[in-house]
Order: sequence, then structure tokens, then C-alpha cells
Amino acid sequence: MSGTPRERPPGSVPATVAAGLTFATAVVYVAVISSQGDVDIGVTIGVTVYLGGLGVAALVGGMRAGPDRVIPLGIASGGLMGAAVVSLFSIGLLLLVAGVFALVAWTRAGVGASSRDQLLGGIGGAIAAFAFLLLVIVL
Repeated sequence: MSGTPRERPPGSVPATVAAGLTFATAVVYVAVISSQGDVDIGVTIGVTVYLGGLGVAALVGGMRAGPDRVIPLGIASGGLMGAAVVSLFSIGLLLLVAGVFALVAWTRAGVGASSRDQLLGGIGGAIAAFAFLLLVIVL
């Protein structure tokens, strides 16, 4: 083991913060919905799994060192921003803050990334944002 510390890739700290906020928001969402009594379990599970997936995407993007990490960070930032807008009067504010952190991480990570990876991250983010809207409409 060498004595030199490993350099953190740009955007890893905001990505980790975004992941933590997203996981915390999922817990808050389950607590709030459960406290309301009559729970639609399908919607609750769907939204919680979706948020967990976005948190994992932000965490993976923050931990990876390669330039392709813009892909999961793009997915996380697009999904979080889309979910924040749709759920603004519920858990949207927490998701908006997490989305801003993910967006900062995505922007910082994109500096050394190829155009292809940046495009894939953007497309993934757009798909993730529309996926939440579809999830809310269908469930």
C-alpha cells in the first residue's frame, strides 16, 4: 500500500451528497406516506425503488474514476430534477437540492469525458426524468 493519498475525481463530493440526500428523501417519503394511513403500496414501492436507483446512480458516478462516470451522473441529475418538479409539493424540495448537487457533479465530471459519454449521460437523464412522470401516471 503506498503512502500517497488517492486523488478524488472532480464532482465526487457533490455526487456523494446527492446520493445521501436521495436515500434520505426515500426514507422521508416512506415515513410520510405511511403516516397518512391509507397507503397505496404499489406507488410507494415504485417511487422508493426509483429514488433508490437514482441514489445508486449518483453514488456510482461519484465513486468511479473514469470519464464514463458522466453517464450515471447524468441519469441521477436528470431523474432527480424531473422527480423534483413533479413532486414539488411533497418531497420535491429535497429532491431539488439533491438534483442540484448531482448536476454540479455531472458538470464537473463532464470536463474530461468524451462527447459520446456526455451525450449518453444527457439522454439517460432525460429518460430518467420522463420515467418518473410515467411512473406517477401509471401507478
